[in-house]
Amino acid sequence: MKRAAVFAHYDKDNLIDDYVIYYLRALKSVCNKLVFVSCCELSEKEKSKLIDIADFVICEKHEEYDFGSYKRGYLCLKNNGILENIESLIFSNDSCYGPLFELEPIFTKMDDSDGDFWGITKNKFGMRRHNDKYVVCVRPHLQSYFLVFSYRVFNSNVFDHFICGVKKEKIKDDIIINYEIGLSETLVNAGFVSNEYIKAFYRFNHVILSLWRPLVVKYKMPFLKCSLIRLVNKNIATIAGWKSVITKHTAYPVELIENNQARTLVCAFNKYTLPKGIKILCFNIMAILPGILKRKASCIVKNYFPCFTD
Repeated sequence: MKRAAVFAHYDKDNLIDDYVIYYLRALKSVCNKLVFVSCCELSEKEKSKLIDIADFVICEKHEEYDFGSYKRGYLCLKNNGILENIESLIFSNDSCYGPLFELEPIFTKMDDSDGDFWGITKNKFGMRRHNDKYVVCVRPHLQSYFLVFSYRVFNSNVFDHFICGVKKEKIKDDIIINYEIGLSETLVNAGFVSNEYIKAFYRFNHVILSLWRPLVVKYKMPFLKCSLIRLVNKNIATIAGWKSVITKHTAYPVELIENNQARTLVCAFNKYTLPKGIKILCFNIMAILPGILKRKASCIVKNYFPCFTD
């Protein structure tokens, strides 16, 4: 099957990290054309890392986050007449380490399944604006770190109108509502059928964060969120023992994660943390709580029991 991919990149230090190169090489192995779109002003030295990988390189500060890069990559493929000659279009970004497992078997499975577009995971819940407040509600949508669209979808007027309409949003939550959630809802409302590679834990929210461990071990989840390793999500999940999990169950080179973590860690590790087993048990229980209780539990851990965090 002929495929093209758009990869969205951002780095606070204007670098193309080694984990990104690893991801891109794996992605290029399953697609014919690859567009690399960075929301950074990259040096020629950094761009030279892409010479034998990317067919097109776009570096442009746009402040439209990943969907702004997806838009630019899509238009590049469209304007160069490539969309007419492919069967699948991939949107992916650098918010994950991976792939932890080979991508081709995933595509083989999903290409043979029902659906006009698919992702790795699907969230049952989302947000909605109500009286200038953001309310959590049931809004099923594919998570946008990895999306695949069939020819029928990416050559439709509905898709073109949606992607070309991406613009800068002042509030990050509006990006999630308007674009991540909005894309799935727009396509489903137009009659297209969605599908997801991993269907486990759908009744829980944000499983890619809170249940990352069983996803990798039991369901061969191909990606690990960078925000976990950078301790962005330390109040809702623990990464205790992450290295042994990845080493034991995947062939992914963990030094790529370690090197990136050393440069991008958001906060220092907790010196007064509890044993690994207790932390894992605590956060596994939190992961299956209803949304409201999960948020309250996270606040309690943050404010009163920081010893549970990494």
